Amino acid sequence: MKKTEFLTPGGAADRFCDWLARRLPELDIHLKFATSKAVPGGLDVKICGVEEVLRRYHWNAKFTDRHGKTIVSHDWESTRQSLHELGNWLRAGVDAGDETTAATAAFAILEWGGVSSAKPFIQRKRDEGRLCAYLSGLAPLFSLDGEVDTDQLTAENVERFDSGMTKIHAIFDTTGSPIYDSRVGAALAMLFAIFRHETESPQRPVKDGLLFPSGEARGNQVRNPRGLGLGLPAAPQFYTRAVPRHTWARWQVQTGWIIQSVLQRNPQLFPSLESLDDRDPLAARCHAFEASLFMIGYDLRCLAREIDPDARAAVHATAPPVGLIEPVAGAPAVRPGRMRNSVPTVHPFKTVIVQYLGYRESEQGIASNDAFRQWLTNHPNRENVAIAENFTSYRYPLGEREFDLHNRSLEQVRLVAGGGEEGLRVANGGDLEFVASDEREKVCLVCARLTGCVYGSFDDGASGAEQLIACGAAGSTAAANNLMSVGRAVGTHFGLLDEQFKPTQLFDRFFGDDFCAGCFD
Repeated sequence: MKKTEFLTPGGAADRFCDWLARRLPELDIHLKFATSKAVPGGLDVKICGVEEVLRRYHWNAKFTDRHGKTIVSHDWESTRQSLHELGNWLRAGVDAGDETTAATAAFAILEWGGVSSAKPFIQRKRDEGRLCAYLSGLAPLFSLDGEVDTDQLTAENVERFDSGMTKIHAIFDTTGSPIYDSRVGAALAMLFAIFRHETESPQRPVKDGLLFPSGEARGNQVRNPRGLGLGLPAAPQFYTRAVPRHTWARWQVQTGWIIQSVLQRNPQLFPSLESLDDRDPLAARCHAFEASLFMIGYDLRCLAREIDPDARAAVHATAPPVGLIEPVAGAPAVRPGRMRNSVPTVHPFKTVIVQYLGYRESEQGIASNDAFRQWLTNHPNRENVAIAENFTSYRYPLGEREFDLHNRSLEQVRLVAGGGEEGLRVANGGDLEFVASDEREKVCLVCARLTGCVYGSFDDGASGAEQLIACGAAGSTAAANNLMSVGRAVGTHFGLLDEQFKPTQLFDRFFGDDFCAGCFD
């Protein structure tokens, strides 16, 4: 689809842009962030209008620049300076055809973004000598200038798309192409739901394809309008059949068209922002708009009152209270709801990893789920038959959001399968420090972390299961036991847990000195 088709006069996107241009300056917004490393002290403020959101932008981030200096950002002005430096660095590497420089810049973008799942893909592209060609080849398709056709973003040429790659493609671009992560998608899905509530029957099926996809948060935030309990439609979810990777990429472009169009219709939105390098100031305004969506999308409860003036209290009541809850006897006090979405798909971790290594050592060619499953069928033994029969569940640790083994070299797979400190370093993208992202990924390692905290505080699994339920990490005893089963296997494999499943010194170094407080606060 081309921009002129997407924004056909009178169509849903065109009407939505008109509505946004009018309503964004007067939105009733309640930004409420829990305290975290990214937002120390949290945030709780009621404001009016999207420009006020940008003034409240706060997200602590850092990266190591090309000179080895640590660059820190927190508000929007320092953040846009970071993005400017990162973009120039990445473009310089790609323009020069320097695979090492391009990859290092891409890693810095992931460091700034607090996500690491795309690292194996970037490493593989670099090692193959194809990273620069891959980024430069897709760049014209993410540009907001000219008549780009999103149909040219396909399953064949978009080899990977996730919360890391959207940052890399957006920062590489110079026209204002937005970072489209779960927050931005959630904010747009919610705004579109409000638009429909005000202008048409919200019960009617959505036409013209304006179903903005989103994804799960790691904590107790709502990033799907349906989760508000107000009868709103669900947003299609990342990492499902409803949103294949090329569809996610297309939404980055289509969102850019919407943002551009809104800003052109309302020149008073972010009017004073200028480019840092004499480019069209519209691109700077686009990123300011995107940053505001990022803040709104942290938790959609911030816009609940726009649907129903009386809804806010009811919606907030569905979330756990902010204060401390009484711990299970002998346990440290915990804060509820912060570790939601921590239950993995249960699987025999060690068995799967060992059999996967056997597959990679005996097979050549492109690694994939289909190829691994066929190998299991062709090499029957007790373990292989069990994995093949339960493949949907047992493939869990191989996935992009976990250890991404299909993108790793055979030597890296051997190291991961070998476990210990070096295996952990490779599995964690080359780092021996765990950084929890804002989205649901690295769940296997989160399980090891929670399990270590449980066994560090309790002598029996039953009390630990109660504590995991109390803190919101699991919803039932069965789910808590599944979490600990995976956590024990992953933790002992990488040396994070000892034979009694208690934290080791490596656990302390990897997760931080305040590991129990970090899990449960």
